[in-house]
Amino acid sequence: MSWTRSKEIISLLKNRLGLNEDFFAVRKIWEKEIGIDSIEISGYKSGTIFAQTESSAASFELTVRKEEIIKKLNQYIGNSKIKNIKVKIK
Repeated sequence: MSWTRSKEIISLLKNRLGLNEDFFAVRKIWEKEIGIDSIEISGYKSGTIFAQTESSAASFELTVRKEEIIKKLNQYIGNSKIKNIKVKIK
């Protein structure tokens, strides 16, 4: 039986959940610049931000502003990594 180091396990879990450097950068920018407090980022993977909210009004606002938000986030990151935002109402 071989042992796996905890650092490797944590790294694997972070990657599987989409919790890499991009996720944390996007989350920080989202909180500072986007201004939709009732929407929480729950993940980021392959160019898609996954968000959730309890408010259908907030979900609608995100849908209306989606292109603007993607453009703003990509400006901060410095490239076009973000392609889509998917929001789910809890």
